Amino acid sequence: MKTELFLIPIAAVSDSLRVLVTKDPSSDKQTFPSMMLKQDLHLHGGTRQILRDLLSGVPFADLDTWLNSARCKDRIVDVYDRDLLFEQSQSIAIVRAIALPQEFSSHVKGIWLDAENLFSQDSILAPDSRLFLRECLNQVPLWVKNTTFTFELLSQVFSIQDLRLLVGMLSSQEIDPGNFHRRLKRLDILRPLVSGQQRVHKWEFAWEKSDVLAADGLIP
Repeated sequence: MKTELFLIPIAAVSDSLRVLVTKDPSSDKQTFPSMMLKQDLHLHGGTRQILRDLLSGVPFADLDTWLNSARCKDRIVDVYDRDLLFEQSQSIAIVRAIALPQEFSSHVKGIWLDAENLFSQDSILAPDSRLFLRECLNQVPLWVKNTTFTFELLSQVFSIQDLRLLVGMLSSQEIDPGNFHRRLKRLDILRPLVSGQQRVHKWEFAWEKSDVLAADGLIP
């Protein structure tokens, strides 16, 4: 029984949610980056190896800093017995999703595609990858509300407008600016970046306060 790790890289590109697909060497279809897990390569190690290969164009120091930071998190999508589902050789698919921050999303090896447009009849995605993606997208609203997912997609320093627009896009909701600002103030999860008496335009997420999101949520 083989165990294969699939990673679904997600980014906010051109005001839409995009997923990264790569060429399946055994067919004309596209799939998600994957790796066979062996006894000497556990799940976390496999995730890091896939990311290092995908982001080989990123300076090693920057990549390593991100990989070891709170911004780099992978989330469980599901585990599938591929033999039962797709009549392939006996194997287990472990599927994870990971948010790539804006400073890395343009340096990947692969193609960014609009997530919602990958389920058409002539989709270029392999059948199992379509299933993986559907399961992933079903979980995005929950990740946006109760985890740091949105902040993982942003650049490390961002504006409140950047954050509000991204939350609205990911949740498919109209986010009222006033209510959103009041919620952020109550949650107290942002750290202002100012110099002197300048008005605050840029912020960063206070990662040490991330547990607040699990309890109260970024949006109602």
